[in-house]
Amino acid sequence: MRSVLFSLLSFAVFSSLAAEESDPRFEKFMDRSRKIYETNHMVVDLRLSSYDSKIPPAECHYDRYPGKVERIKFNGGTFARKQGGKWLASDDWGETGKPVKGDGTTPLNVFASYVDIPLKSKGENRDKSQGTTIVRLIDQHADEEGSDELTFEMGRENRTGVNYPKYTFLHYKNADPDDVVLYKFSGPIFSQGGSKVQFDARYGYLVAVKMNVVNATAAPENSTAQSENLSQPISDKTYTFQEIEKSKAQLKDKIVRIEILRLLGRGSDMMGDGTLRFIAKDNSGGATPYGQVAVLPEGLEKTGLDKNPDKGPLTCYARVHVFPEKKAAAICVVVGTKVSMENGKATYAW
Repeated sequence: MRSVLFSLLSFAVFSSLAAEESDPRFEKFMDRSRKIYETNHMVVDLRLSSYDSKIPPAECHYDRYPGKVERIKFNGGTFARKQGGKWLASDDWGETGKPVKGDGTTPLNVFASYVDIPLKSKGENRDKSQGTTIVRLIDQHADEEGSDELTFEMGRENRTGVNYPKYTFLHYKNADPDDVVLYKFSGPIFSQGGSKVQFDARYGYLVAVKMNVVNATAAPENSTAQSENLSQPISDKTYTFQEIEKSKAQLKDKIVRIEILRLLGRGSDMMGDGTLRFIAKDNSGGATPYGQVAVLPEGLEKTGLDKNPDKGPLTCYARVHVFPEKKAAAICVVVGTKVSMENGKATYAW
């Protein structure tokens, strides 16, 4: 009797140990990602598509300043909605614009409601035969910059050939073990009408800057004359905004080469010297390809960015300005698109 009881107890212990459990890192990474996106400027490139192909795919670029305003670029238009307000066709983040009427608000509301689903949803089990939800790490590899990409699948205890939701996190090279953030999602979600659609999204964020403490060196009226007082580029390397932000302490006040794919939004004179600040996207294709740039109106005009902010990729030279706030993002003050050297001095021009 004792041996039988021992065998039963051993079997029970073995069964409990053998039961598969979700990877505990997933919820830790999700919790950190939620906090980041709740407190920083979030940017999302998203795509919705139906499984029966009866409805054509829809794509948009989404921005949100938490608690303030959200913006959507869709079908060649730019739309913004301040917190508690209505959608406007607006190029200045909802400061001015014409109200969107009728069915025109439908896709905007849909996009805005979907961006948070991967961050808030814990999945929905409609087929009980597959058992409980199990989150598994299905892929881990380093990207071109040496950062790790970790992909988790929110599957089921009894797996089938179903397309399960996949969450990809980015762990920056040389960062702390917990410095991980969600930057891709792909999988099925259920619409309010109960139909299943495919949702693919790429996430990124920008650190907010306190405008009232900026004390940058003013850019002169004549950029070519001023360029003689600037140092030469530190190298021939083209820096991404992500690389500049990670190495801003070492790059402070240095001249670097950057590549601008497009400018986003309407420029603001945050520097107090006539330069216009934009959020810009580089050509890296990385998880966070966005950064801040300041450009003189002369530079915008001569490069054509004033009339076509999507003109890039455009190679520029910029001085890296680092704000005094510890968490503030660096800004690239563009000094020209060309450089020439004479007697150890650098001359920049448009």
